[in-house]
Amino acid sequence: MSDEVLAASPETEEREDDRLALGVLISGSGTNLQAVIDACASGKIDARVAVVISNKQAALGLERARRAGIPAVHIDPGAMADYRAYNHAIREALDAHGVELVVMAGYMRLLGNEVLRAYPGAVINLHPALLPAFPGASAIGDAFAYGVKVTGVTVHFADEEFDRGPIICQETVRIEETDTVETLEAKIHQIEHRLLPEAIGLIADGRVRLDGRVVHIEDTE
Repeated sequence: MSDEVLAASPETEEREDDRLALGVLISGSGTNLQAVIDACASGKIDARVAVVISNKQAALGLERARRAGIPAVHIDPGAMADYRAYNHAIREALDAHGVELVVMAGYMRLLGNEVLRAYPGAVINLHPALLPAFPGASAIGDAFAYGVKVTGVTVHFADEEFDRGPIICQETVRIEETDTVETLEAKIHQIEHRLLPEAIGLIADGRVRLDGRVVHIEDTE
């Protein structure tokens, strides 16, 4: 595991203390991570990315984090004794950076109980389909191959059932006759880049209330 931490000034630390501390898990290029970083930097959401963690050392998302002055951590599953030890290492990294909300943004592995139970009701996942339809890693291609006319994007709380946690928000995407898998993927990513920061913003503002499996979004008034 490697961890790059850039020191912050006392003024920055004081400013950041009252913002929701995010731990973002990624596996790839990190375009959704970038959308979250940008939303935090612009003040659109009352949060900050405290650490970015990836299972892949070459993930571009880690470089995005470094460029933004955010600690970037690679945890190699192959270097761990087993799946439980790997997830325990993730939990330790999250804890070390004071994370309050765990965000899976293109993280292509099942998150273990070592993290889920340490952060009850504080782990969210971004999924490129309208759950419960088309769960799993190939959701975009599956929806396209099935021939549905509408798919979309889901942000949901993660629990011990894969892609089954309570839904925070969803947005539809129409599949047109002229679409290909590639054009559909581009449309879905465009929605993801907006919807994930919006969901984080709702949580940061204290507007999300979980009642069993139903998520209520409270009014601002």
